[in-house]
Amino acid sequence: MEAKTQNLPDPAKAKFKLLIYFLDGNKRVFYNYHTVYDAESKKIIINDKSALNKLMNLLTHKYAGKFKTAIIYHKETNKQIKRFVGNRLIFETPYNFTWDNFDVLFQFT
Repeated sequence: MEAKTQNLPDPAKAKFKLLIYFLDGNKRVFYNYHTVYDAESKKIIINDKSALNKLMNLLTHKYAGKFKTAIIYHKETNKQIKRFVGNRLIFETPYNFTWDNFDVLFQFT
């Protein structure tokens, strides 16, 4: 019998990486990107803002109070976007989002 595989995000396609160091000594890495299919234009739309928000929701809701340090990286440049220590944001790189042919793309300022 074949085991079911989960549809996990492909690290090669990921735009963002979240590295979490938990209070119990464990470490986990999450990769994220977000795409949706627009039936009207019949194309896949990339939304980097949603991808980053999903990682932020992991930190602020699911893992709140359970980690020592958490760092969100822009995977292509390996630059830190945000760093949290003990649920407090201690570092944030200036960034914004631009619209490009219906895609919402991340960019450093």
